[in-house]
Amino acid sequence: MKKLYIVILILTPFILKAQAFIGAVSELHPSKDCIVELLDGTEMKSGMASAFIVNGYLKTVTLKDENGEKTKLKAEQIKRIKVKADFTAKLDMVAEGTSSLNELIKTDFNEIIERDYIIYEQALLPKNKDKYRLLQLLNPGFDHRIKVYQDPNAKETAGLSMGDIQVTGGEDKSYLVVKDGAKSELVKKSKYKKDFPELFGDCDIAQIIDSSKVKFKNFAAHVFAYDQICGEKK
Repeated sequence: MKKLYIVILILTPFILKAQAFIGAVSELHPSKDCIVELLDGTEMKSGMASAFIVNGYLKTVTLKDENGEKTKLKAEQIKRIKVKADFTAKLDMVAEGTSSLNELIKTDFNEIIERDYIIYEQALLPKNKDKYRLLQLLNPGFDHRIKVYQDPNAKETAGLSMGDIQVTGGEDKSYLVVKDGAKSELVKKSKYKKDFPELFGDCDIAQIIDSSKVKFKNFAAHVFAYDQICGEKK
């Protein structure tokens, strides 16, 4: 019954439009709440004094404990980092993720605001056997099997602007995607319909979603639906 209910939601156009990835942040603000998992399994809970992001990749993080002692970590040491987002950071995520008025209207603002943490994870880059980077996770909460990361080299769609306001367009044309812990793959707008069966073919949504709905603008909704129906880890 639960799955049937979810299927009905999938077929609702509003749900397809409302679900969105969070926007990539250009900087991490100092925070009193930071959780770092190192590659060796060590977990560190501390404050974060500063972080250095270059070309979309998180390079270094400086932690600060309750005694004021600082520890600087390189990206190569970190498996996952969660930084508590303040309200300003959450607004940044909404602004970056909805780069046009058109997208802002279609986005579930509350759903993004309720996500508490900015998360970076180490992922193996496409076409590289040993090149790892810390990338921002854009679908926290519905990432059990499919993780979507910012593509630092992504281009944006063109659109209509009025002065400094982007009315339409401004959407990322590609994302880095990791499914079931494998190497990241580049999912592009231009090849999305072709890649759809490979991404979702092992789940009922591949048969449920009409081919007319297989559009890159609905990618976040497809990932969400997949997570709800087939998100149990193998």
